[in-house]
Amino acid sequence: MKVMIQKQHGEFANINVLTAYLGFVEKGYLIEFFEYAQLATLNLDDDPIVVGGIPVVLGVLARMGIVPTAVDSVPPCLAAYAQRNTWVGVIGEARQAVDQNRRIFVKPMPQDRKLFNGQVVENYRDLAITAALPRDYPVIMSEPVVMLSEYRVFVLHGEILGCRHYKGDFRLFPDFRVIDAAIRDFEDAPSSYGIDFAITNTGATILVEVNEGFALGCYGLSALRYSAMIEARWGDFLALRQTDQMVIPIRMSAKV
Repeated sequence: MKVMIQKQHGEFANINVLTAYLGFVEKGYLIEFFEYAQLATLNLDDDPIVVGGIPVVLGVLARMGIVPTAVDSVPPCLAAYAQRNTWVGVIGEARQAVDQNRRIFVKPMPQDRKLFNGQVVENYRDLAITAALPRDYPVIMSEPVVMLSEYRVFVLHGEILGCRHYKGDFRLFPDFRVIDAAIRDFEDAPSSYGIDFAITNTGATILVEVNEGFALGCYGLSALRYSAMIEARWGDFLALRQTDQMVIPIRMSAKV
C-alpha cells in the first residue's frame, strides 16, 4: 500500500501529519511526499492513501470523482445527546442577538470551517472577524452551554480506540455510559470518526460534534491507531471508487 503525505516547505505541517507518517512507517507502507502545489498532478492511479489537511484531502477526492456532501456536525440521530438546540441561521441573527444583549453560539458552515472559530458571541468584539460578511451569510447557531471540559473519543468500526482531553479542566471526566450509547445510536456512521463530548457546569456529558476520520486532530492518539483510522476511511472511499458509486456523505464540521 502506498501513502502520499503532504508537507509544507519540506516539513511536516503539524503533529497530525507526523503522527500518521509514523504509523504508516511502522506498518511498512511505501511513503511518498508532496507539496500543495503538486496536488493537481498527483498520480492517483494506484489508489493511494492521501494524508494532509482537509482542503487537500477534499481536492484529492474531487479528482477521484467523489463528491463529498457536508452534513450537520450533530447528526439528527444524535441530536438528543447534544442537549441544546442547533440550527442554520444567518450572521445577521447573531448581530441582532448582541443588540438585544443575548448570548449565542456561532460557528461557520462545514464548507466554511476555516472562516472563523466557533464561539459564544456576547459583544461586537466577538463578531469583528465576521464584519465583512453580508447579513444573510449562513452560519450554524446554537444555544450557549457552559462546557467545563472537552474530550475527543476516537472510534474505529464502532469500537473506541482512545479518549483524549483537549480543552478545559482535565480533572472532569465524561460519562462513558452516555458515550457508549451515542456510538450505538450513530446510524450510518463512517468507518472511523472522532466524536467530541463535553462536561457541562451541571455535570452532564453532552455531545459537542462529530468529526470525520480522514483528517482528524490526533490529540496524542498512538501513531498506529491514528493511521488505522485514516486507512479505514480511505478504504470506504476506494471501495466506492471501484464500484463507481461516487457520491458519499462526509461528516465535517468546524471545531467548537
